[in-house]
Amino acid sequence: MTKSIFRILLIQFFITLTGIYCGNPPQLVPVEENNKWGYMDEKGTWVIPPRFMLAQNFLITGIAAVVDDSGWMYIDRKGKQIIRPFVFDNGPDYFCEGLARFTVNNKFGYFNIYGKIVIPPRFDFARPFSNGLAAVCEGGENRQEGEHTYRYGGKWGFVNKSGQIIVPLQYDEVKDFRDGHARVRSGEEWKTMNTEEDEGH
Repeated sequence: MTKSIFRILLIQFFITLTGIYCGNPPQLVPVEENNKWGYMDEKGTWVIPPRFMLAQNFLITGIAAVVDDSGWMYIDRKGKQIIRPFVFDNGPDYFCEGLARFTVNNKFGYFNIYGKIVIPPRFDFARPFSNGLAAVCEGGENRQEGEHTYRYGGKWGFVNKSGQIIVPLQYDEVKDFRDGHARVRSGEEWKTMNTEEDEGH
């Protein structure tokens, strides 16, 4: 069996297997050649020539995360850059409740699984969504601890998935919402709030 035939069969097997588990087989699959990654169709034809250092599978929404000389980015099925995500755990930020983070000029915003910006970058720091809300911060400074970036100082609050500020950015520290409740701190005092109010109880 020649190398090209084996590659085509491998791609077809991958597409079939993906279809079994995902119910929606991708049109393109990542393939490595000469230490560069690109994407082939089910016939083994290059659709996006190998030019990336790393390449992930396409999401069913039509975007894929790849690495070029400038780092991680999402591309469309034509290989065009869509957006550069915030890097977390040495990879693109995870989608939490359908949204992931990105930065422009050191400001955080959120985009969806289609690569569309949902909340423009305007916060000094932002955490993933949980229970429909995300903790955001103005002021403070970033500190790198291992592979993760944390924000210290500043004033914290919460936004919803439309970018509307639901809890004013007035707290010194906040915990993410879990089961409809979050812990927040002003000075030395901690209190618990729910998703509908910012009064302790």
